[in-house]
Amino acid sequence: MEILKVIREFVPDAGICSFERIQEHLLPCRAKSRLPEHPKSVILMIFPYRFPDSPGRNLSRFACVPDYHTVAGEVLNAAAQRCEECFPGYQFIPFMDNSPIPEVKAAALSGLGVIGQNGLLIHPKFGSFLFLGELVTDLPLTPTGDTVRHCYGCGNCVTACPGNCLPGGDRETCVSAISQKKGELTEMETALLKKGGLIWGCDRCQEACPLNRDAVIDPHPCFTDYTPQFDPDHPDFDSRAYAWRGKAVPGRNAELLKKK
Repeated sequence: MEILKVIREFVPDAGICSFERIQEHLLPCRAKSRLPEHPKSVILMIFPYRFPDSPGRNLSRFACVPDYHTVAGEVLNAAAQRCEECFPGYQFIPFMDNSPIPEVKAAALSGLGVIGQNGLLIHPKFGSFLFLGELVTDLPLTPTGDTVRHCYGCGNCVTACPGNCLPGGDRETCVSAISQKKGELTEMETALLKKGGLIWGCDRCQEACPLNRDAVIDPHPCFTDYTPQFDPDHPDFDSRAYAWRGKAVPGRNAELLKKK
């Protein structure tokens, strides 16, 4: 499809989902007001972020790269502009994370992969270590898929979860959620943080997934500054995924992980 040739100038893979298929599942958020008046199609774009692993890494892989909202968002905006140039008269509205689109469901419907028991999209080439972005357009496009498919349910991610919160994603015991909480952690939360072993986030479920075992490591070019360890003095601290919590929260976690 001609439009996918344009999109793949910006990302390694993309798919198309009919807006009608996800219309009843839109998420409530302010960004919903930005949707085109008559949306017809959703173009899903993937941004792989996994680098080769590094000794001493103490951050979840998604936090080792610059905040994707900024760097991948710039790529998404450029793709939207390019589409509007190639298809004049139509709108291409970019969304990423803060989106009314149920991204994982839409990506699965577009044929970009299967949904794991941890709720993540698993791409056949890049696995689950990727971010999603989308362009919602009033241009009618032929979908590249039509069925939501799930992984084969081996249960490895469920067993590996330090907080025993899968399937379902109970944020009370989710180590990634705990690592981002402000204030003093409870004894249980501290124990779970130590069990996870990272200052920010958690990769256990993804590391245990057999569909990630042979995933290609080829991060998107927008992720140029790979920093595998928390550094409060990083010259571009404000560009990191954990910067929205300031230095206090990841700093607290670092101190807790030092204690036995």
